[in-house]
Amino acid sequence: MQSLDDDLRLRLLERADVVARTVVSQQPFYRSQQCSSNQKQLLETMVGAAIWCFPGSDILWTGAISVAALKLLAASSLPKTVKLTKEHRYPRKVAAAELFALDWSAIGDPAAEVLNRYLDCYGRFNYVLPEENKRLGKYQKTHSFVSPEHAYTQAGIELRYLSMPLLKEIRAGESELASLVLSGQID
Repeated sequence: MQSLDDDLRLRLLERADVVARTVVSQQPFYRSQQCSSNQKQLLETMVGAAIWCFPGSDILWTGAISVAALKLLAASSLPKTVKLTKEHRYPRKVAAAELFALDWSAIGDPAAEVLNRYLDCYGRFNYVLPEENKRLGKYQKTHSFVSPEHAYTQAGIELRYLSMPLLKEIRAGESELASLVLSGQID
């Protein structure tokens, strides 16, 4: 993954700090007998929403795009008009539940921990079609999520990897490049 510019790193670190402070301060209640399952879900939703509000960047793209999206791009005379969705591989509520489960007393810099998890996992995304994104939803629930790979397999979504410059060329009208990626002749 490319490196972050200083401004983006600072904005991400500030938000990571707020999320870390929120989780650490609410963790005793979250783990207590007084916290109902509805309250746990609300806390996970709140923290997940905060993670969703982190600034995005193309450097968080995994390099993966769905085969269905590539096929649509290859067949389109106007590939720029093909709607692609940035599908975050890791569900936000699952990320929040993970953060609430951590032993924060063993972590020296909570903000850095959240930031690193965002950059390495929680903020990473693939490009898929909107209808594929909807299909993934039922496999990304907190109670049923196993892994990003499992969710994609269950939803019947196959991925291919390519570079951002190649994707930009395809989006700019070089649709034959999408066919080459699909056939494995270029990556």
